[in-house]
Parts: sequence; C-alpha cells; structure tokens
Amino acid sequence: MKQVHAKNAVRHAEKRRIGTCEFANRIATVSLDAYKSAVPKSHRDAMKQTCVAAIVAHYSKRCNQSEENKNVDGQLRVLGLGVGTKFISHDVLVDEQSNEACCYGKRIRDCHAEVLARRAFRRQIALEILADLRRNCSSDSKAEIDYDKQSIIERVKCKNDDMQKNICFRLKPNVTIHFYASSAPCGNATLKKFVKMEKEIFDTSLGQDDWPQIEHKPIGAHSLRLGQFALLVKKDGSASASQDEENGIDVSVSKQQQPPSNICDPAESEQQPKKKKTKIWPCREDDAWCPPSCSITNYNKGTIHSCSDKICRWNCIGLQGSFLMPLLEAPMYMTTLTVGRKFSRAICQRAVCCRAEGFGDSSNDVYKLNHPALMETNVYLDESGTHQMEGVKTIGGDASFESNLCWVWWPGKGSTDADCIDGRTGLVSTNSSEDNVQKASYSDISTYSLLKINMEILCLCGAPLQVSLTDEKLSLPELRKLKRRLSAQYESAKDTFLRHRVFRDWCYRESRVQI
Repeated sequence: MKQVHAKNAVRHAEKRRIGTCEFANRIATVSLDAYKSAVPKSHRDAMKQTCVAAIVAHYSKRCNQSEENKNVDGQLRVLGLGVGTKFISHDVLVDEQSNEACCYGKRIRDCHAEVLARRAFRRQIALEILADLRRNCSSDSKAEIDYDKQSIIERVKCKNDDMQKNICFRLKPNVTIHFYASSAPCGNATLKKFVKMEKEIFDTSLGQDDWPQIEHKPIGAHSLRLGQFALLVKKDGSASASQDEENGIDVSVSKQQQPPSNICDPAESEQQPKKKKTKIWPCREDDAWCPPSCSITNYNKGTIHSCSDKICRWNCIGLQGSFLMPLLEAPMYMTTLTVGRKFSRAICQRAVCCRAEGFGDSSNDVYKLNHPALMETNVYLDESGTHQMEGVKTIGGDASFESNLCWVWWPGKGSTDADCIDGRTGLVSTNSSEDNVQKASYSDISTYSLLKINMEILCLCGAPLQVSLTDEKLSLPELRKLKRRLSAQYESAKDTFLRHRVFRDWCYRESRVQI
C-alpha cells in the first residue's frame, strides 16, 4: 500500500508516544541498558532498526526481611535479553530432519527477540535452581556462585510425589516478572483492525514501582470470519504454496475445512439429504489482509508462529517451559507487558491474552489465563533523528531489518557479552563460509542445551530419567515422549490449550516436517 507525503515531509526514527507510567519507562530503560552493555557498539550503530526484548524481575518491598536484602527493594534485574528479527527457513528444517546424523534441537528455529529473551530466561532459572541444588550437595558453601541475594526463586515444601527428594521451588513472594518488547510483537498485535484504538494517558499518580491495575474487559468475537482472533505465521519464502499447487492441492482451504469427497451412485445421491456446502471463512482464502511479514496457517507460506501467538500461549501455560515445571509450585507468568513502537492497548489485549478466553476456567486448573498489565513506554530504542518522507512511499517500506545477526544474554552466562546467533542457521555465528556451517556450535539456549541442563537438575532431584544424551542424538518424537513422561501435567495443559477454538489450528512441527 502506497502513501503520498508532502514536500519536505519528515518523520522521527520512532514515532513520538506518550507512555503509560514511570514503571513502564523503568522497565524499558533497564532493558535497553542491558542491550547497550551486551551487544557490541559497532553492531548497534550499524543496525539501528532492530527489535529488542527482555524479561525483567522486579523486587518489591517486603516486611521482616533482613537488612542484607533490603538493598534490592524496587530493584529491576534483566533475566533474559533477546535481539533479533530472523528465523531459519523451512528448507533448512527439512534438510536437517532428513539427515539421520543430525540431532534435533541444536538449531534455534525462531530468533525473534521475544523468543530469544524467553529462552534466555529459562536458562537463567535453570542455572539458579542448579546452583541451589549443588550448594546443598556440597560441604563448601562457596562451591557455586551465590544466587541468594538476587535469585528470584526459593525452596518450598514439595507437593509433587514424583520427586523423590521432596524438592520444589517457587517465585519469591516479593518478586514479579515483567516482559519488555521494543515493538509490538509480530502477528495479531500489529493487526490494526476490529477495534477502536485510543492514545495512552500517562498516569502520574503511579509511583516508580507501581503499574496500572486495569481489568481486561471481554472482547466481542464479532469478526472471527475476517481474522479477528486468527493465528498467524511468520512468512517464509522457502515454504511457499507452489509445491502444493503443482500437486493440485487447494492451499486456500485447510485440511480441517475441506469437505469429504464421497463418490456414490447418482440414484443413491438423490435419496440422500443434500448437505450444505462448507463455506470458507474470508480470512482463510488468502493472506492479503495480514500484517506485513505474516501469513495464515493454512497457506503454506510459513511454519513458525508469530510472536503474538507465542506470547498468548505463554500467558496460558507459563514462561517456564515443560522440563522445569515438575520442580515448580506454579507456572511462571508475566505480570506486565511493556511495548515501545506500534502499541495499542486494545489490540495488544486481544493479541496476547483475551482471545484465549475460556482457557483454564475450571477451579481445579493450575494453569489459568493470565492477563498482564499492558503498558506503553516513551523510552526510545532508536534516537537517530528524522527520516525524509517526501513523495510516494510504501507503508512500512522505510523499515529495514537487514542483519542476520541475533543476540542473546542472561546474567548467569558468565560474561557481559551477548552470544551472537546467525538467524539463517540458528547456530552460534562464526566467520566461516556457508560450507563450514555444520562446524558451528549450538547455543546454550538451544532446545538441546536446555534439555541437557534440565536433565542434570532432575537427576539431582532424584527423578527417574532413563535417558542419556551422551551420544548427542535426539529426535523430535523422543523429545515429545520425554516431555509427556516427566511433565505430564504441563503437557496435558498444553493439549487443552491446543484444543481451544482459537488455537486448534496451531502448526505442529511433525505435521510440517517429515521425520
């Protein structure tokens, strides 16, 4: 879509915005400070247009705490930082899965900032739990880094009979988790339709450690056929619909919506009642209505879900993932979500939580639909001045995310420098040529690495694993079986989520990549 601008028209690198409160600005500031500290200045100067995300812990004031810990009152601490806008292509996944020598989970499929930040957060939580377990197993109290002062977890009495050593953890009562994204998450959160948008009003009555307590009102599902709650995938040029079209498959109709083709005798058909034709929802006929760089799930233009879809999923089943859940008293949910560019409260509310209404309604469910406080920040990532806009411009065409390099950092990494991930390969970036990409190492936040550290944790807790990763061989079916055996309750909650009316068309990896 084109837009005509007046002569000498300019725009700020980031549109000026009002913000919600001082706490939102504090979350953005500490996140961007971590970005500036961990990512090389040369890259930041060369690639000013990027996306940054972080998961931040807030330590609130608590009565009867020791003098030693009072100095963390109101403190913010980044637990996971992600920088990036890339994901590996479907072709790479197919090639890898067809190679029996490859181990599943070493590549990071999705290197968008929000996903990297959550992976880094999971790594950090695993390190804090591991440090606690090792410290209690060692006679030397200084054998491990002391996480006591700033650790966000503490031991509690275990309610899980499967854990032989009666070990369980929870978030400390004075700690809350907060999510930051420098731009509205890709997907539904950038779909500016179906709702009235309003500007934020800065709330000066809230202190620097306070956030708004605004109840999320139910959203009327009045435009489902037009894509109001639709799941979206990140558009992938290699996962095009051309192959299906060559095979005579109508890509505009999903498998669930294709009516069965019954071939019968004409005389018999006259006696049978006529069935109504299945009408295709307009939003499933093509992806022209989708936000830039997104497509619909049944169009075969992508296999990796948008960040809006993933955040909504995390607001249902938690940020912690499957393998840590057996050690936790409750799922870990974000308390707030702070967004920079393209924020709209009503749209964000729809995208990241409220379209999942109905999930976890049972009073017995551990997993509930979480509605985080939504906030805008007027702290800017890109302060590079103004851009010339004179003449005819394509909407969104002046934004350029060219770099394939993505970055990830967490406090327990042992270094202030972020790891650099090549967004094309999902592996740690090297200076080698494309021919030597197989020699590149996998990241500590890859699925395989997270599985290894979680296996070590569960072994120390006495869980019967009956699995070994010493041969570095892992397939997707094996990973799924292991998850269901060790974290049955979490996997059951995930199944419930995927049966929800909005999320039942979620793209399963095994249905897209033949193993």
